[in-house]
Amino acid sequence: MKKISITSQIVLLFLTIILISVSAFSLITLSRVRLIAEEETYTRLLAYSRLFESNPPQGQEPGDFRDMEVAFIVNKGGSYFYSNDINSYLSESDLSELRKIIETSDLSSLVVTDKFHNHNQELIYFAYTTKDGGKTFTLFLTNSLYVTNLVNTVSLQMILVFSVITILSVLSIAAWSVKFVGRIHHIQEQILAIPNSYVAPEEEEYMDEVGDLSRSVEEMRKQISQSEQIKRDMLQNISHDFKTPIAVIKSYAEAQQDGMTDEESSKIIIAQAEILKNKVNRLLQYNSLEYLSKNKEFENINMKEVIQEVITGYKFQTNISIELDLNEDVYFEGYRENYYTVIDNIIDNARRYAKTKIKVVLRKDRLRIYNDGEHIDEQFLNGIFKPYEKGSRGQFGLGMSIVKKTVEFFGMKLNVKNEQIGVSFIITK
Repeated sequence: MKKISITSQIVLLFLTIILISVSAFSLITLSRVRLIAEEETYTRLLAYSRLFESNPPQGQEPGDFRDMEVAFIVNKGGSYFYSNDINSYLSESDLSELRKIIETSDLSSLVVTDKFHNHNQELIYFAYTTKDGGKTFTLFLTNSLYVTNLVNTVSLQMILVFSVITILSVLSIAAWSVKFVGRIHHIQEQILAIPNSYVAPEEEEYMDEVGDLSRSVEEMRKQISQSEQIKRDMLQNISHDFKTPIAVIKSYAEAQQDGMTDEESSKIIIAQAEILKNKVNRLLQYNSLEYLSKNKEFENINMKEVIQEVITGYKFQTNISIELDLNEDVYFEGYRENYYTVIDNIIDNARRYAKTKIKVVLRKDRLRIYNDGEHIDEQFLNGIFKPYEKGSRGQFGLGMSIVKKTVEFFGMKLNVKNEQIGVSFIITK
């Protein structure tokens, strides 16, 4: 299929609309002009009839009145006389019919009528006067030249005016569409440049839909750039994060192979392997969130049961006191496995920073997990949800990022808040 540019499409569409509009307007206007001209013609004949009575023309010469040719028929006591050019207005049969109407005094049918035609089929307009007690009738006639000339003059003027308007409008539309298409090409260049370059384009200054689209593309570019930077940072951080336990395991394994270690070295290898396992599990959890979908219907998860199950797993892992204040029959929509991961990550984070206790409070639309550890610096409150974000007390891993993404996927909110003493993580519907 042949490609048609947007500029051509817009110009063709505009021309089609304006031609249809002009045609409809012209038909209505010209028909109205014709009606006005016909009324004006009859009004002039009436005025001519008054002038005829006060100053009759000499002989049978026709009169001219305001650039309008006028013929007449006079019936005086049954005797007729006509203007010399009456035959150019009426045929013999038309003239006979007119005489019959005059003789029967049925003159009402002669007011602005197209009943009689000359050989060129032009309209004839009539006016009449009576005097001498109705013994004398005078009939005035004219052709349709005045109407035709007026309609032609108005038509010509309309054609000229609409031609100028159409040309100027098409030029304006064409200039606007070229600029409009140029802006679209600019957006296209922005999109094509995204995979290869993250150099910020010129700012879109127009406050319209195309401007909004351009700014949206720029926002997308920034998000992609940020996402790519996060991925690069994550790769570096993951490499560094895995490097330490792997190095420890390797060094102790080599020492054990050389017979230079005791039983304690095996415990260290096992501990480091457990650390590495947890890091791998977290990475897998974080990556799996990219593939979460809502194709599977959300379930109503009993949060009290999930929390109790998580806390049971920490029974022999920490000396921190864990207090539970859990309402019955509190359900959150989502997937049980993912909620387990959320609670586990928050509790694991809390036990690392808590001094003496962790408290879990579950209400109808709210879950709050509190620890009495040190406050998080205000500048890092939002940063703790970013993968491997550095804080004042070191680096946050993937745990809280997993929590944030999971909670938002289930349509809920996660906030962190510094209390008077300690920190609270709050999940709300």
